[in-house]
Amino acid sequence: MGPRRIALLLLLGAGQACAQPPGAPPQQTRPVFFPAPVQWDSDLLRSRPAISQTAADFANLTGGIMFGMSPADLNAKLPEPYPGMSWNALTLANEYPGEVRYFGVPVDAAGPLRMGLTACTGTGSYLVFLFRPEGFFRLSYRLIPDKTCTDTNPAAEQIFARFVPMARNVALSVRYHVGKTQVVDITDATAGYLTPIRWRQGTN
Repeated sequence: MGPRRIALLLLLGAGQACAQPPGAPPQQTRPVFFPAPVQWDSDLLRSRPAISQTAADFANLTGGIMFGMSPADLNAKLPEPYPGMSWNALTLANEYPGEVRYFGVPVDAAGPLRMGLTACTGTGSYLVFLFRPEGFFRLSYRLIPDKTCTDTNPAAEQIFARFVPMARNVALSVRYHVGKTQVVDITDATAGYLTPIRWRQGTN
C-alpha cells in the first residue's frame, strides 16, 4: 500500500471519528486539570518535581494556612475564629487510626479558602481541618447539594483545579464522592500512613 493511500485512509478515519450526525447535541466540555510538572530520569522509571515549591507556596494559596499548624494558630487565620480553640476542644475523627481530631467551618465563611468559587456549593457545605498531635495535616472540602444547588460537582472541580498543580512534595490532592457529597481532600505530603484514608459519611 502506497503512502498516498495510507494518508487518504487516515484522513477518512479522522473525519468519521469527528463527524456528528445532524441535530446531535454538542459534546459536553470537560475541564482539564494540570498536575504539577515532573522531570523523569533517562530510563523513565523515577521522577521528581520539575519546579521547586515549598510550604510558602501553599500558604500563599490558602491565605496563610500551613500544614503543621496547631488548632489555635490555624483558627486565628480564619475570617471568623472560634473562641477558646485548642487541641482538647476538638472532636475525634473516628475513621483514622490513632488520635486525629478536627473542626469545621461553612464554605461561605471560609474566606480565601473558598478559592474564588463561581459555582454553587449548597448551603450545608463545609470545610474540615484535620489534626494529628504534630499539627494540621488535611483540609477536606465537603460539598453537599440541596434545593438551591442540586449539583456540587462543578464546585469540586474548581477547588480541585486550584490545588492539583501543587508539587507532590508539598500537598497531595484527591477528589471523590461519598453518596451525593463531593469531597476534595488536600493532605500534607508527609502525612504517611494517614494519606490514603478517606472520609466515611457518618463518622464525623
